[in-house]
Amino acid sequence: MTTPATRFLYLLLFLGFAAMLNAAAWWWPNRPLPFGNTAPGEAIGLVKSVSFAPFKRGQSPLTQVYPSRDEIDDDLAAVRGVARGVRTYTSREGLEAVPELARRHGLDVIHSAWLGAKANINEQEVEALIDQANRYPDTIKRVIVGNEVLLRKDLTVDQLIGYIRRVKAAVKQPVSYADVWEFWLRNPQLLDEVDFVTVHFLPYWEDVPIAVDHSMPHILDVYNIVQARLPGKPILIGEVGWPSLGRSRRESVPSRHEAASFISDFLRLADAKGMDYNLVEAFDQPWKVALEGTVGGAWGLLDELRHPKYAADGRLSELPNWSIYAALASLIGLILVVLQVNRLVALPPLRMLAGILLAQLGGAALAACIEHGLSHNFSNLRFAEFIIMLTGQAIFAMLLFAEGIDRLAGRAPPSVRFIGLAARLGEIKNFAPLYLPLGNHTISAEKLAEFTRLYRLRLGEWLFTAFALYALYQNIMLSVAGRYRDFPIDYALLPMAGLLLLGLYDRSRGWSLAQAFAATDAAPQRLLLEKALAWLLLCSAVMVVLIERGSNREAVAWSLISASYALPLLLNLTRKARLAAAA
Repeated sequence: MTTPATRFLYLLLFLGFAAMLNAAAWWWPNRPLPFGNTAPGEAIGLVKSVSFAPFKRGQSPLTQVYPSRDEIDDDLAAVRGVARGVRTYTSREGLEAVPELARRHGLDVIHSAWLGAKANINEQEVEALIDQANRYPDTIKRVIVGNEVLLRKDLTVDQLIGYIRRVKAAVKQPVSYADVWEFWLRNPQLLDEVDFVTVHFLPYWEDVPIAVDHSMPHILDVYNIVQARLPGKPILIGEVGWPSLGRSRRESVPSRHEAASFISDFLRLADAKGMDYNLVEAFDQPWKVALEGTVGGAWGLLDELRHPKYAADGRLSELPNWSIYAALASLIGLILVVLQVNRLVALPPLRMLAGILLAQLGGAALAACIEHGLSHNFSNLRFAEFIIMLTGQAIFAMLLFAEGIDRLAGRAPPSVRFIGLAARLGEIKNFAPLYLPLGNHTISAEKLAEFTRLYRLRLGEWLFTAFALYALYQNIMLSVAGRYRDFPIDYALLPMAGLLLLGLYDRSRGWSLAQAFAATDAAPQRLLLEKALAWLLLCSAVMVVLIERGSNREAVAWSLISASYALPLLLNLTRKARLAAAA
């Protein structure tokens, strides 16, 4: 017979084993690895130029909160370590200080006028650009009049040409206009108006997104096409880069490794072909998330805190602070164990280990939810979503673990017969005190425990339904307006992973999969709503995959997870129908 001391020793050993498994699971996908075609120890060196938008969190041209002169000076000092020059997008909004400050740091400047639909703003931009180009000719080497104006349809090509001619007549520096390469080919008349051609090559944003592995051949092909169709003028690749965070677009996957691989491979290509270029961009820009989703804020060589994203030794971790989340996962798992420790230590050793591993799985899933919420926290709305999803999953994890201990202790899921009895006794539909008798019936301690369990299962079902509705909402939004919307896999994984494990365990014991987190409510209206929700989940999940044409692995993973939310709902339909018949 196992003594309490022996059981406690088992508990400590199993906790240590689970913590090591957890640490390994976090370390393996985040271990430092070489990126791209870099040789061991080779890193991304000093680049020619980077897009310079010195906005920190809370600052934005959208809200007209601009960086101070000192902040711009500090940011130029940070750029000095990664680039020889900068490209601006406006000559106003505080960036009129850039030419003077850049001269102190030995940086060349490609200065710009931002053109849009408002004529009065355009006038101010053009006048400021002309003034600064003439005052700092030693620092401002080239000027750009307008950025993707034709792409946005803010101006006609004739209006744009008028602004270009004004600037060209007033400054000595070479003048250009910047747009994606397709719009240069559609408007070849611009070639006669500029001194050099500024084109943007962003394979991630192509109408047919390009994978990192195919990006260099694509860029070289397009570069050669532009060179052939627009001959006689130098070409500046005004924007080229890759995002390190955000949603995948078909085979284009944002990640630190993909971004570092793209940059290192492009620099090698540019050096071999003698390409002039400007990388987008110096820093991550949280304000761009409002325009382009998470991916819009993650193009920087430096993160938003001005720390390098790509290590100097040529090796890169996808999540450099993974150890923090591994420790957090172990702590959450330990808390779940402590909440059920008396029941857990009463289990046989192998089942005790299974329970501890289940707690660790819940802790890992909650830690992943926290990591996703913090790394994608760019607005009050997103923060509210994070808090709601984290709270719901934390409650669900506690319910799931408590039910898992019941299953490991040999307690089968509540039977149809018992739930039918609960219905005849009045089926407690609110959280009234459990110690009260039900009508003329009294409840034994054993029955009281079963009713407590039913409450837990009922709450679990309602939470699961809420998660299913969230998955359905995300599927609909990804289908109708998904270009800038993330796949929130970390917000949806815990409920399904937990129920799948319970279901597999039930099947191994000969219990019905449909009994996992079964409900006591068999109302016909609820049956109809759950049936509709299940089929809507399945159809919308298929729609997401079809829109991404099946080549987006992240979309496929999300669709499988969201579609799996329909399984327990469909399995419970037959059970609830039996309950209705029994009542």
